[in-house]
Amino acid sequence: MSLLPKSGLKRQLIFYITFLTVVFLTMSLEMTLFLKGERVQEVLSQAAGTTIATDTVNLILLKVGVMLFNLLISIGLVMLLFSKRIIIPLSQVITGTRAISNGDFSATLPEQTMDELGELSIRINELAANYQELILLSRNMLEQARTSLIDNDTICRSDEAIMLLNELDETLGEFGRSFYR
Repeated sequence: MSLLPKSGLKRQLIFYITFLTVVFLTMSLEMTLFLKGERVQEVLSQAAGTTIATDTVNLILLKVGVMLFNLLISIGLVMLLFSKRIIIPLSQVITGTRAISNGDFSATLPEQTMDELGELSIRINELAANYQELILLSRNMLEQARTSLIDNDTICRSDEAIMLLNELDETLGEFGRSFYR
């Protein structure tokens, strides 16, 4: 069993947070090494005395550490909130498109966001509705053609059935052309 989440976006989020943590720890270590360095200690000792210099360095290190920690937590929270804002609607889009690709054209995607994912949901819903309408139109036209052929007046009805089939062929051709534009 893997510790990493299944979603690629969640894995990327964990990578980014880990990367930021390493960057902040590196910055903290660099600041610590700089402030505890001989040159800084020597300058502070000459200016204020050894005890005050050590206390000042420790205070600065504490302040820098707290600031870096707060910054890391803030960036992590922003990334989490932003990813949730993307991952949840994207999961709903995936679920809906899976249903549509399995032939359930009545499945609709939630259009709750006013961003690119909301726009994508709207367009997918329109596409599914168009497919559903085309399928219903095709079935109705085929049923009319079948009824025309079954009725008693065969010559008149077969001309009507051929006309309906030609109309269906034309409708499907138009749909195909709009699909490949």
